[in-house]
Amino acid sequence: MSGHAHETIGVRGNKWRTQVTNCGMLIPRDGSAPMLWRVAADDRWYVPENESTLRQKWLAGTPVAETRLHVPGGDIVQRIFCVADLGGMTVMEFVNESTLPVVIALSRNDVLTTHPPSDVAPLGIEMPSNSLVLPLGHQSSVRTALLHSNPHAGHLPDTTAGYMQVLNGWETACEVASRVVLPDQSLCSRLTAVRSKLLLDVAVDDVDTDSNAEHSVIERIRLGDFNSDSILDVVRVVERRIKRERKSSMLSWDTAHLLTTAASVCAHHNEDAAVDDIARAWLRLADNSVEPIPDEAPEDHLLAAWLESLLAQPSASGGVVKLLPRGIPKPWWGQNFQCHRLVADARRQVSYAVRWHGALPALLWEVHGQPGLVLTAGHSGLESSSWSSTQAAGETLLEAPTAPNSVK
Repeated sequence: MSGHAHETIGVRGNKWRTQVTNCGMLIPRDGSAPMLWRVAADDRWYVPENESTLRQKWLAGTPVAETRLHVPGGDIVQRIFCVADLGGMTVMEFVNESTLPVVIALSRNDVLTTHPPSDVAPLGIEMPSNSLVLPLGHQSSVRTALLHSNPHAGHLPDTTAGYMQVLNGWETACEVASRVVLPDQSLCSRLTAVRSKLLLDVAVDDVDTDSNAEHSVIERIRLGDFNSDSILDVVRVVERRIKRERKSSMLSWDTAHLLTTAASVCAHHNEDAAVDDIARAWLRLADNSVEPIPDEAPEDHLLAAWLESLLAQPSASGGVVKLLPRGIPKPWWGQNFQCHRLVADARRQVSYAVRWHGALPALLWEVHGQPGLVLTAGHSGLESSSWSSTQAAGETLLEAPTAPNSVK
């Protein structure tokens, strides 16, 4: 079994939440009864939390949990996800991939189902009196759904969104800020996980001393969660970061990203005075030395800042962006990758792809926004490159990487 940041799922914009345990049990936060599941196979009842064959994963980093339980002849697959249909509900889907029919028992019967439940109570296992029994034939599936408001039994409409629709919807929502397609798919999934978890969080932590919370404030707005206090929140984050950096002998690795994304958010919402203030503040700090980007990816909301900083070094004062400031990570050598809508400065974004011609990486780029942005590129770890361009779009061959550079 594998753990994951998404222990809590829900519908974006709706406050109802439920926990999903690593054995596929639902624990609603509204205080209602948990919903656990059992499987009656050909040989015995299977209790997921006690089974050594249980495996769980979160699909592509989204709040869609898939739990597999091995029974004679194959797996029983459970998927859990939330949909906005009917005011919001949590869907629990079961697929029988084994060669024999089974019976699914749930500990709550106040759920909608795609197939009528059995009238027979589960025999041979202890279950609550209000349990639900669902026969599940070989290679067939059944879906149940717990309504977030006024849960009750009934028929689940066939038009209810499926898990792939939900997965695709979360990926699209998380790509509003930026999109990356990297050789290391686990980094892409982790970024989706961080962003989707952020979109489900209701509260923002204290931003006085927590860099993670500072980035959370700005990242949430980048993802589209904007209200009347959002710009004030951004300004407070910027002021606190600048105050800390003025007392420091070395700038934090994430400060350029924090200030530039803050300025970009302000520019997007026509807060020109705030954009100018951030630019002036950055110019007063820009000559200070900067601590190197960490080798290992952070686990929290700093992941977006880390990954985007690895791909492009932006400027809060505007005019220049350095692509791949540490060069191309060694594990990516020879493998194509691309990124879209990375913040370059307050009013511009940059997208680019790297395609390989033998040992030489070809860079294809496009600038979104006003012309005149200066692009440069890193080379071979920390060495500088002589390449630069002010073209809005184009392609060039970069020097072959020669020095080790890795990310984890």
